[in-house]
Amino acid sequence: MYEIKLVLEAIKKGHVNPGEVVVYSGLPRYEVLALFHVLEDLKLIETIYSKGSHKVYRLTEKGKEILNALEKGLEIEINVKKDINLI
Repeated sequence: MYEIKLVLEAIKKGHVNPGEVVVYSGLPRYEVLALFHVLEDLKLIETIYSKGSHKVYRLTEKGKEILNALEKGLEIEINVKKDINLI
């Protein structure tokens, strides 16, 4: 969770690209890029600009709520459910 919190804190500072988060967090680029994919799939961040491989992201409302909970020391549990309507 520490890495997720670092990335969300970096994104909270404004509209950022993964490279800026690497500089802020000190995490390896590959780890930041992987976290961006996960956070976007979980709807915690969203793309606000995309041109080629350059993307800029911001926190969603859900992302702000999760970051707030992490900053308070709460634990986050994620449940994944299979949507039976897709079959």
